[in-house]
Amino acid sequence: MNTRLLEGPGRWLESLHARFMVDLVLGIENPRQHTLAPQQQQFRERLMNEIVAQTHLRPWSVAGLFSDNPVMRLGLAEKLASQFDPGHLALARMSRYLQLLQTRSHGSPELRQQYGLVSEQFSQRAEYKQRALTQRGLMVESGQHSDEVFTRWHAGQYDGWSLAGRCFIVLEELRWGAFGDAWRLANAGVRGLLRDSLRKMTSQYLAEGIGAATETRHFYHQWLASPTSPGLMDYKEMLAWLGSRCDAVRQPVCWSVTQTWQPVALGMPRLCSAARLVDAMIEELFVDEV
Repeated sequence: MNTRLLEGPGRWLESLHARFMVDLVLGIENPRQHTLAPQQQQFRERLMNEIVAQTHLRPWSVAGLFSDNPVMRLGLAEKLASQFDPGHLALARMSRYLQLLQTRSHGSPELRQQYGLVSEQFSQRAEYKQRALTQRGLMVESGQHSDEVFTRWHAGQYDGWSLAGRCFIVLEELRWGAFGDAWRLANAGVRGLLRDSLRKMTSQYLAEGIGAATETRHFYHQWLASPTSPGLMDYKEMLAWLGSRCDAVRQPVCWSVTQTWQPVALGMPRLCSAARLVDAMIEELFVDEV
């Protein structure tokens, strides 16, 4: 089985499986709700096959990931959640959506009951994570997670992406992990400290990548240019999939950074500094997390 995605661009991404599980659950009753471009659909199928192989699921389960069978998709979500640690954000999102399906679904009573049971399981796991994070200290957990992600950035483990793409990847890694949990669970004062720390660190790393001060402006294509490297398309398609839920109007910077096969959004600044890019991406990715 070819596992280039999980050995290449997906190798260091801890958020990948959580994001995959959430997409799986959100598509339980409407798997075609978020229509992807043909190349993104092909990428998603490649990723699906690799995750199925990685988790040693039966071959028949491959069809279930994108089928119209709610029972199949729900079972796969449970299986994946038992093998990987989805994190608080993923567990909470899946639980809320399944609870919504339980009350609004037109499925059979048995199916609605199953939605409720799985929703409760995910909710209990999310509550356990919240208690554990609070007991250990939100600032401590967020700081440790942030150090790990920025260490990977500094070590060049995200170098397959453009400069702005690396920034997006780092913010996504933080959002789906302990840092993002602390951001959502903390009070306004702690959240302000986390925001200031995140802005400072991310702007500094992004500016160092282009060899300039954090306030020095550059044309946007310098930030979006992908490095020439083996497996370039795998990296570009991975980034496009991770940003596929971004909207050109509501998240113009993140959309432009990730959907590089499309023209940049009108809201993407043509001249921008590292600080401006970071501020925009934090706003677009974290504003709805509180």
